[in-house]
Amino acid sequence: MLKLFQFHLRLIALGTLLLSSSGMAQTLALYCEEDRPLQFYGADGKLTGFTTEIVQEIQKRVGNKDKIQVVPWARGLDKINNNPNTLLFSMARTPEREEAYQWIGPIMANIYGLYAKADSTLRINNIEEAKQLNLIGVYRNDIRDQTLTRLGFTNLDRASSNISSFKKLMMGRIPVYTDSKLGVESLALTSGYQANDVKLIFELFKSELYIAASKNTDKRIVDQWNQALEQMKHDKTFAKIEQKYRQQLSPALPSVPASPHRR
Repeated sequence: MLKLFQFHLRLIALGTLLLSSSGMAQTLALYCEEDRPLQFYGADGKLTGFTTEIVQEIQKRVGNKDKIQVVPWARGLDKINNNPNTLLFSMARTPEREEAYQWIGPIMANIYGLYAKADSTLRINNIEEAKQLNLIGVYRNDIRDQTLTRLGFTNLDRASSNISSFKKLMMGRIPVYTDSKLGVESLALTSGYQANDVKLIFELFKSELYIAASKNTDKRIVDQWNQALEQMKHDKTFAKIEQKYRQQLSPALPSVPASPHRR
């Protein structure tokens, strides 16, 4: 009788383990937008980039083989806002977004500022002076729009893309637009210009970038991904990937070191 009881206990334990494993192995929908040097297509046509390699390494460590899909940012937001087990990267963590998602990271930090044409004589010394500008170009509903709106800016020219804001600046339709130190060079080239066609005239704020998970993503998956990321930081794998992209990442702040999870 004792042996039979012990056998039943083993079956229960095995069932619990299999149930847990199946939960961790759930299919994930992974989305990102093309944003050099974080996520972009290389010369061979394959998706690469700093954050892409971070995500791919996490996938290896947790046993996930789901394909990363490159989509416009608005579509990625729609997917993560309306579907379970959905991840979107790279997303800035802001007060407006804090409770809407679960967070894997941080991956790195970035600085956002006001950019004017290279020959502009415009000077901005503080936030209040920035609020007095005629118009400030922002990417609709992203961190720049959300943060400046929260800070009380009422002079925002909201565009459907960063390229649109950049071209408006170069055509003289707006005096400044907002960008990150990390993204300005790539945006200039994509818009048909050079990075030295614009200049930073005022730093607005800094923000940390994360892999965001939809609110109803299995929390065990989020914890597992965070644990894998922390392991990467401790065993220097993260640093090796960072070094590979060091020259491209140099305009941004240094990556955030390993630290306890904030959630």
